[in-house]
Amino acid sequence: MPVTLFQLPLAIAFAAALLAAPFAMASENPCFRPVAEVIPLLEKMERSWDAVTDYTALLVKTERFVDGTTIDEIALIKFRKPNQFYLHVLEGANEGAELLFPKPGTDSVILGRPGGVSGAVAGFLVKVPAVGSLIPYEFDLDDGRLMEGQHHPLTDSTLAGMMRLVSVNARAAARNQEGSACVHPVELVDGKRARRLELRAPADVGTWHTIAEGETPWTIGGDYGQDRYVILYNNPSMDEKRPLPVGEKIFVPRYYAPRAVIWVGEASSLPLKLQMFDRENRLYESYANTDLRIDVGLPDEDFDPVRHGFPAVTTADEKTSAAEDGAR
Repeated sequence: MPVTLFQLPLAIAFAAALLAAPFAMASENPCFRPVAEVIPLLEKMERSWDAVTDYTALLVKTERFVDGTTIDEIALIKFRKPNQFYLHVLEGANEGAELLFPKPGTDSVILGRPGGVSGAVAGFLVKVPAVGSLIPYEFDLDDGRLMEGQHHPLTDSTLAGMMRLVSVNARAAARNQEGSACVHPVELVDGKRARRLELRAPADVGTWHTIAEGETPWTIGGDYGQDRYVILYNNPSMDEKRPLPVGEKIFVPRYYAPRAVIWVGEASSLPLKLQMFDRENRLYESYANTDLRIDVGLPDEDFDPVRHGFPAVTTADEKTSAAEDGAR
């Protein structure tokens, strides 16, 4: 799979939280408990997140794609509530890439810079008169280019985003009385004591969707509340770069992954590591929050575009506002 402009680890290690399990844990991994029994633990995790103001972490990511290739990256993450986010890829195919969200004065504009060779070229060309203005640095939150070569959009790359992903699937399984769960003994993750929780969901439960004119994996995923890459992964004949064949049936699974394994810190009640597996029990994605630091008091400067070297750019709304001011 070729390296794309924003092949970034927009998918941070999040999931569910567990401290003291309310039922006995079996070391032989039977995973026979109803998923409904872990919902109170997920709610406890969500309450722990509600108390967080900001955090930093190193995100260690592996994602597997339809053709079997995998992408490994390590990125620095900084997040401050309600929605300020900075990401810098330190190692991997897109080393040097940066994302900052949102652009000050907006609620849906992302500032982005590619990494790797393309990033170096872009950094050089932006200094060339009449060329630098053509280098894109601003992207709307729903810009499809931000999803190329990665499993998750930017908004899912926070602890809250991944916890929501797991909670939604667990609650759906509990509501439909499907799947199972089990809790394993405490393990060390990045030197921290963490509880390991395993969730199972049926891989063959979902909807056979008939493709209509103009539909894309993105729009279909939105209609069903399912991730675009999950749909592509479960329908390997689909080609996201070409129009989908009208009238063809594709399978949209009800659950994000048939098997999820998550490690939640005993001290923080926040996720330290998450792994998802496909129907063949092959690793689909893995995320780990190493060196996780909570409530460090991140200053405004950490989310200042100028400090991170982004050029002076304006949004469409700002341009419209300037034009209206000039016409008065």
